[in-house]
Amino acid sequence: MKPSGILLVLAQRGWQAASGVLTIVLIAHCMSPQLQGWYYSFLSVAALYTLVDLGLSVVLVQHVAHRFVGLHWGAQGEPVGPDAQRFMQLMRWALRRYVFLAVLFAMLLIPGGALFFSQRDDGFSWLAAWLALALSTSLNIVTLPCLAIIEGSGAVREAYAIRFAQGVLGAAACWVVMLAGGQLWAAVMPAAAGLCVVSIVVWRRRPAMLRIVLSGATDAAALAEEIWPLQWRVGLTWLSGYLLTQIYTPILFHFQGAVVAGQMGLSLTIANTLGLLAQSWIARSVPAMGKAAALRDWKTLDAIFRRDLQASMLSFGAGVVVVCCLYALLADSVYLLRVLPFGAMLALLGVVFANHLIGALAAHLRVHLREPLVWVSVAAAFLSVPAAVWAAANQSAASVVGAMLAVQCCLALPLSLWRWHGCKKSLRNP
Repeated sequence: MKPSGILLVLAQRGWQAASGVLTIVLIAHCMSPQLQGWYYSFLSVAALYTLVDLGLSVVLVQHVAHRFVGLHWGAQGEPVGPDAQRFMQLMRWALRRYVFLAVLFAMLLIPGGALFFSQRDDGFSWLAAWLALALSTSLNIVTLPCLAIIEGSGAVREAYAIRFAQGVLGAAACWVVMLAGGQLWAAVMPAAAGLCVVSIVVWRRRPAMLRIVLSGATDAAALAEEIWPLQWRVGLTWLSGYLLTQIYTPILFHFQGAVVAGQMGLSLTIANTLGLLAQSWIARSVPAMGKAAALRDWKTLDAIFRRDLQASMLSFGAGVVVVCCLYALLADSVYLLRVLPFGAMLALLGVVFANHLIGALAAHLRVHLREPLVWVSVAAAFLSVPAAVWAAANQSAASVVGAMLAVQCCLALPLSLWRWHGCKKSLRNP
């Protein structure tokens, strides 16, 4: 990737971090502790869209990278080259599949979320905001294959420019609504803004995408058969990822109330932001690693991975130092009452760092169109969640984080390193 490419990736992730800091300040200023818990619980439940996606967008990036070799984009955003028709089959199938997934998700999320939140009455008017969030999140699902196709084709700069625009507009709209007293409507703004950005970009810059999806037949069965062997493994990884990150806020919301859920939600936001920044170094090179894997250029593939893994670890470490400094500087501030205590926060950062390393190892193996770490993630998730439910029901949020950290450090990370070392050789020498 050109230097401007990584700058865009880092700008997008950096904006997430910087805007997240301002959002945290505004939440503490504009929302009560209870409302903060509702806000983050809204976002965590809406994040269930990752389970409907089941990793298909990640798999698409890999398959697009393999199929786009020898092709280029035309003026209207159409693939041009000797195998363009074969590539358009993949585009058509992916976009149609996501329309179906979006409808299915809306039918499940809207009533399911309403039932979950109706069990707690804190005196907030939440139903209309929930309906808007669920609908905009469902519609956003249709944008996932568009970005996956753009990124997988090697246009990483364009994909992250779109994500950067989504982040800027979404954060700005969220801040305006918070300051205007919109309360839970602020949670709706990022999803609504993201949908608007992708819709405009596709309509203006890549109108051929719309023509391709609306016209022509596709061999859905053959494509599903080709993609499914990797997708179901990635899907299980994504399910595990949700259970290892997002599920804990709703669990605490149910057992300990909105205030504690808000502390966990805000702390997870900070920790996951550091993880996103660190993951930028891996994400920027997925198309390049996919191309190297397709050409069986293992030396180049491993060199790219080693370089970016080291950079990502240094990035995460720098972020941890910043968080520790902020805890020291804000020791007597009301803001620290909105997050977990320092010890629990450090443990949570350890959980996210372990997840980051496992994700990086999985990305390195995934470019071989395989997902051998899936069962490690599943085992970790299905050990962590029952332990967290017990801790939330009987102990504290710190105990929940302790259970998460124990599973990651004692089981998930060691097993992932062992599997990665063995599978790397076997995948290249079948």
